[in-house]
Amino acid sequence: MKKFILTLFLLFAVFGLSNLIDSNAETASNDINQSEMLERNRVMTEKILELQKELYMKDLVQFIEFDAEIIIPEYFDGEYIEYTYSLATVLGIPTRLAFRLMYTESRFREDALSPVGASGLMQLMPETRRMYYDLLCVDTLYFNKNKEDIYMGLNLLNDLHGFWASRGNSEGYSWKLALASYNAGRGNVLKYKGVPPFKETQDFVAFINRAHSNPEFLANYSKKYENSLKDNT
Repeated sequence: MKKFILTLFLLFAVFGLSNLIDSNAETASNDINQSEMLERNRVMTEKILELQKELYMKDLVQFIEFDAEIIIPEYFDGEYIEYTYSLATVLGIPTRLAFRLMYTESRFREDALSPVGASGLMQLMPETRRMYYDLLCVDTLYFNKNKEDIYMGLNLLNDLHGFWASRGNSEGYSWKLALASYNAGRGNVLKYKGVPPFKETQDFVAFINRAHSNPEFLANYSKKYENSLKDNT
């Protein structure tokens, strides 16, 4: 429905602006001068861009939620959703995996803190945070804390995947071992020659790698979008 409204709004804006210009050109006594016309055009353009951005973010969130089979809470800022999606794409990390990882680690809460000291959206341990902060020269990027977390966490995951892929593992198995390493440490994965037999790690890897068939999620997804789905049919 909003897409339909946007189309009408664009047509109205173009038509109205065209009429305004023609009227100004033909009528010497027109009381709308050029500066007023430009200001109206600027305001109209800003409103169109805001609506386009809103529709884009809504579509992006809906796609991510369906792909990753998670519900992104409203308190999670769209800026970080878009950044996570873009960075994962650039690094070659499946976006489904990236968002499931963040969901599992922190439920998208920036103040999440684990009993062992991991913190933030990506639940980085203090020593890992310090190492990647220096390794990636994060201080030169002028990120806020949340973007730092996302940047370091996804780069860590990508490095772990690269390590296991370089040892001759398949793409899918390398991601599985990367997830296990992210949760339990690379040393434990080497020690057990695979996903360690820790329940937390086993559950962690199993959830993020779960096939795209979760009835409970689909029920929640349908409930969240039932109104918008009706509007679009």
